[in-house]
Amino acid sequence: MKEELSISSEVDKRNPGICRFTVNRTLHIGTATFDSKEETGRSLLAQKLFEIEGITRVQLIGHLLVVSKTPEQAWPVLNQQVREVLEAFLVSAFALSEEQIEDRMMLMGRGTKEKIQYLLAHRINPGVAEHAGFVELVEVRDNNVYVRLGGGCQGCGAADFTLRQGIEAIIRKEVPEILRVLDVTNHAAGTNPYYRSSKYQTPRSTVQP
Repeated sequence: MKEELSISSEVDKRNPGICRFTVNRTLHIGTATFDSKEETGRSLLAQKLFEIEGITRVQLIGHLLVVSKTPEQAWPVLNQQVREVLEAFLVSAFALSEEQIEDRMMLMGRGTKEKIQYLLAHRINPGVAEHAGFVELVEVRDNNVYVRLGGGCQGCGAADFTLRQGIEAIIRKEVPEILRVLDVTNHAAGTNPYYRSSKYQTPRSTVQP
């Protein structure tokens, strides 16, 4: 059972324009600092915090949120608004799950290829294996990932759905620099291909590794 959500806050004694919020959940892996809403990128939490009038800076450090404000705004009002944003975010689908936290901790400090190999081994192949299939990394080139599907996935009619909604979605979420995930599998050679190759048909994937 997940521990009940707990949020505590403390205004900096030396700089009353800063308040620290400590949460018993992980808000961010690593450290991130944002000075405007335009800088928040994919951080939905930071985006929502900047929608509060008077917020000038947001820092995310693991379980810690550090917020800076304009002199005109009072912390009693801002404190309640920040807490409401935190509570809404942490019960949403955008909050980090325990699995995501573990994965991102393991991915820190790894190169792009190592990250993808880790995701294939720990996040993707365990699920694909339930359908007697597997995914192997061919190469990473120009921020594109080339994979080959085997076993039950080779020649499967749902292979494209698996690639886009499963494999690519996971890889691009955890490794944002990746642009595309491309399938170089010869699906016509599968044990139960969903199409038969002939001189009148072209392979499903024309991408060469």
